[in-house]
Amino acid sequence: MKKLGRKITTIALLSLPLLTFAQPERQVVTGSNVRVDELEDITRIIVGLVNWITGLFFVAAILSLFYAAYRYLAAGGNPEKLGSAKNTLIYSIIAIAIALLASSVRFIVENILTR
Repeated sequence: MKKLGRKITTIALLSLPLLTFAQPERQVVTGSNVRVDELEDITRIIVGLVNWITGLFFVAAILSLFYAAYRYLAAGGNPEKLGSAKNTLIYSIIAIAIALLASSVRFIVENILTR
């Protein structure tokens, strides 16, 4: 049963990049259309990068939460495995809290810099 679960998990994780093919086509931006003339353009680029990184961090934290839940269910009453699963669960919850705080820190810094 363990091998079947691992195979299903592996197939699911390896097929996740295929979901990107379901996205609509985007307009290709060429180098001649991208111009940075003002500070707001740089701010827009940095905000986009921070949002992208925060999203990746949040997804990793959620995946870690699911992994911790799996480890907790698969512990089978073993106290050592249960403790390890609880620690993983705590760390993933902390990571989710950090991901949520990261977006609010951006707004705080943005308000400080615009004054």
